[in-house]
Amino acid sequence: MQATSHPAIFIGVHLDSSRVNVSAVSETGEIIVESFSPFVPHNPITSRKHIEINPEIWWESTRIAIGNLVNQLKGKVSSASQLKAISVCCNPGSLVIVDRVGNPVIPAILSEDARATDQVKSLNYHGQEHCNRMGFQFKPDSPLAKIAWIKENIPELYENVCFLHQADYILGKLKGKADVTEYSLAMKTGCDLSEENWPDWLDYDMHLGVRDKLPHLVSLGEKVGVVSQKASAATGLPTGMAVVMGTTSQTASFLASGARQAGDFSSVLQKGMSISGISAQMMRDPIEQMLVYKLPNNKWFFSVESKTGAEWINVWFGQGSFSELELQAKALLPTTYIAYPNVTKGELFPFNTNSAEGFISPATDNKLVQFASCLQGTAMFERYCYQKLDLMSSSPPEGQSTITNIISTGDIYSTGEWSGSDMWMQCRADVTGRVNRRVVGRGGPAFGAAMIAAMGGYYKSLETASEKMISPEAVFFPNPDLVSSYSDLYGNFCNLMEEQGYLL
Repeated sequence: MQATSHPAIFIGVHLDSSRVNVSAVSETGEIIVESFSPFVPHNPITSRKHIEINPEIWWESTRIAIGNLVNQLKGKVSSASQLKAISVCCNPGSLVIVDRVGNPVIPAILSEDARATDQVKSLNYHGQEHCNRMGFQFKPDSPLAKIAWIKENIPELYENVCFLHQADYILGKLKGKADVTEYSLAMKTGCDLSEENWPDWLDYDMHLGVRDKLPHLVSLGEKVGVVSQKASAATGLPTGMAVVMGTTSQTASFLASGARQAGDFSSVLQKGMSISGISAQMMRDPIEQMLVYKLPNNKWFFSVESKTGAEWINVWFGQGSFSELELQAKALLPTTYIAYPNVTKGELFPFNTNSAEGFISPATDNKLVQFASCLQGTAMFERYCYQKLDLMSSSPPEGQSTITNIISTGDIYSTGEWSGSDMWMQCRADVTGRVNRRVVGRGGPAFGAAMIAAMGGYYKSLETASEKMISPEAVFFPNPDLVSSYSDLYGNFCNLMEEQGYLL
């Protein structure tokens, strides 16, 4: 087999709930090889509210997955020097308890462990100001709640341990010392994302004495070490390969969409709609419907979920109906029939209610008109979500007196089952007035982790890594002749939503 001509290859590692996924990605975004290894045994240790696992299981599966990947690469690379950097991402929440040299002293406590229910009340009381600024409340799945539980229930252990997140532990195995974590991974361990530190209240109000037991905080994409000789022997990775700080699975998956500038959105249209974006300021959601994480250079990643998406296609028109009706409906767009195509009672975002129900106005029995109005209505609902996010971003940060609308002009990077329709993609571009870019074939969080590795070990910035490694399959520009027509119809849509009580 001919060796790849790519001068640089980056490895992304993603730890999910049951296995490790690894991708080797070139500097141009080509996925060279992929590998995975399940956690064995898969079932965690469960006792009452306690859900634990031996963290060595994570490392053993990671070691095997990387080893398999390196073996596959042997016929595709001419030199180990082509392997430039590796990064790791995971879901936040699990807590690893290690001694001062990094060895686990008790099983890791998984995110879904519910033992710390009582500690949450004290955390939210003493950390009230912190929680208000961060836009969330501590819950039993928060690592900080688990730390407080250990201090209260195993004090003799507490004095001589350090606390890590899952990705921190694996990074430590790769570079020889587990001493760093990333801001977003550490958010629910108490990290102040705005100040980029472990805040005083953890020790002075909660009396946890914990800040010297937590890893150093760094940004995603920062080089934090190199692959050690021991890790090289265990995985086959070259000694001295850069180890780059990763992030949360959600952030890595978002970055794999191609969004890179403040104002860009990633829209995933499936049964519901997932919308993520980049903001130049931290956005706060008082009812905690929004997930917010830190990006480099004072940018922020946010994500929301809506129940309204494309579920109406199969529910209202039947499985396999889309291709038959799509082309016929195109001739009816724009349509004066206004639809809110929610087939599941209730909504999460941009308004939160248990009573929201879909409608088509005026009522019609014409199946094709119904279909066309729902295609258009989904795009209008998407624009409705962007408008809410725009409103949420328009309040200035503390210390600033002016309002800068920072997410009104960015591009949309679309993925998901229904992004393959050119007609619908164009409709969404025309309705929203935004360039819509279709991105397919990416490897999700593992690909995003590889891109982060490239950012820290090659390209030096998120924007450059994204530009070089992600190329949209197709780009849909708003049609100026239709944007105005759709804007008038969107006004009707907003009026109807207001009449129904669905206010932004």
